[in-house]
Amino acid sequence: MSLRAKKKQETKKRIFEVSGKLFKEKGFDNTTVDEITKEAGIAKGTFFNYFPTKESLLFYFREQKEELIFDILEFHIASDIPARNKIKDFLVLLAENYEQDKELMRLLFFEHKRILMTSRTSDDGKKKKHNYKRMISILCAFLKEGMENNEIKGNIDLKIASETLHAIYFHSLMIWLHSDMDYSFSGDISSKIDIIFEGIGV
Repeated sequence: MSLRAKKKQETKKRIFEVSGKLFKEKGFDNTTVDEITKEAGIAKGTFFNYFPTKESLLFYFREQKEELIFDILEFHIASDIPARNKIKDFLVLLAENYEQDKELMRLLFFEHKRILMTSRTSDDGKKKKHNYKRMISILCAFLKEGMENNEIKGNIDLKIASETLHAIYFHSLMIWLHSDMDYSFSGDISSKIDIIFEGIGV
């Protein structure tokens, strides 16, 4: 990476970090671009070079999380561990990342959802659908690998099993974000994945 590219990356990261701090202190709607640029020590024009609007910060946040998801997935695809561990480790690592700053995660997630509901575009819907299908496809690959290695029952429907894992994770994330209780999201999802693989039958 060139020095110029590195500087641009650092500036973008600085804007995002300052924005997150102000959003937590004042709320998204009550934070202005002027306040962000002043706190970050940059010109207003510099902000708009990276983010066309204040709302675009939320979409950047989503993109960062999506990149994290698939970076972790690609790492686990290449790892030489049982499929069950790949799936559990992947979901637990995601949860641990969200746990690093629950307050900011909750604020940005729900603000992003609110904006999408009031100004949804076809591109947003297509991208969300694409990412969902991509994640289901990779979970299917993990499960198929487990079947081939006799780690997972050979008579399960891979698509249904993958969708179930995804649904449990996403539902657990929503419950955790809405909850004011101080509990471990990663511990919660770890226990649920164990139950799925161990089963609840006698």
